[in-house]
Amino acid sequence: MKKRSRRLVKKLHKRWLDDVMIDASLVSYWRSRLFESNPGEVFEISRRDTSGLPSVVATAIRTFGLHYSVSVVPPGDAQAWLSENGMVLFKFWATGFPSVHCFSGNNPASR
Repeated sequence: MKKRSRRLVKKLHKRWLDDVMIDASLVSYWRSRLFESNPGEVFEISRRDTSGLPSVVATAIRTFGLHYSVSVVPPGDAQAWLSENGMVLFKFWATGFPSVHCFSGNNPASR
């Protein structure tokens, strides 16, 4: 198998980041892990752990060797509107490409 260029690997991480973020933000397994974690505690989403993710996303992670990290972060780390009304911020990023990241605002009352 031909090794992928770093540029292509980064593009693959960008392509799948929104799917990983949306699905992990909605799946009870990941929501529970994140809401029960300490701020700044980092969790891995990779070949080793795709628990609760839809098969399409889990397959992409395994096939392309994608590696993401996710953590609860302070409200000041993202746009203010994401943390309005007590929303908790989750930050998702491509582990090898910190500039490839996004945030989601999550209601802790709907765990």
